[in-house]
Formats: sequence, structure tokens, C-alpha cells
Amino acid sequence: MFRQIAASFVMAAATMLSAAPAFATDFLRAIEDVPLPAGLTEEAEPVVFESDQGRVVQTVAAGDIRTSDIADFYRASLPSLGWKLVASDAALSFERENEHLNITMREPANAAPITVKFELIVKLASTRLAD
Repeated sequence: MFRQIAASFVMAAATMLSAAPAFATDFLRAIEDVPLPAGLTEEAEPVVFESDQGRVVQTVAAGDIRTSDIADFYRASLPSLGWKLVASDAALSFERENEHLNITMREPANAAPITVKFELIVKLASTRLAD
């Protein structure tokens, strides 16, 4: 009986830890469920456009972290939050239900911090086209 309880506790703890984004220290302000990896800080206030068709949110973060580490972080953490990777060319693109998230990383030519642009597009259910 004790072993079953202990095993259940270990499984529950492992599940909770695996659901937490790896190395996240904070989340974006206007896209509350998108984590920021350690080393990135969200800059100015996000820009939010809302209409009867949906919503577009744009925000920028910067920091001293490699683009490969950022890409690895989002490929590992966003699927546990319901996002599906749909493209990883010049930008990472994820989808979840009626939401589309683009993450674009720009490495400066000089020693300045890397800049990461986040764009979330949310279409209202009534404006979605049939698949």
C-alpha cells in the first residue's frame, strides 16, 4: 500500500514538473501563457490591436542568450502548453485552436543583445474558415 502511494506521488510530481516550461523565469505580459526563457526580458509595453474579427498582440524581448537556446526552449516548452509547431524557418510558428504565434529572433551584427519579436494572432471562432 505504501509503495503504491509513493509511486502515485512520484508520478504526480513528475507530471507537474514536465508541464512547467524548462528554465522559464517569467511570462509575457500581453500573452500570459507564453513563457520567457532565462536571459530574456520583455521590453516596452506590448502593442495590442483588437477588432470584431480578433486580436493581434506584438511584443519584444531582448537579452544575452543564443538563438539556438531560445528556439530549443520554445520547441520544448510550448507543446506542453497546447501549442503545435507548424514552421521553423526564419521564425518559429506555433498554432493552438484559433491562435497563431510567430517568434522571430534577430541577432545584431555588434555585441548588442539579441531581439526576439512575438506576434500572436487570435481569430474569433465566428471568423474562422472551414478547414
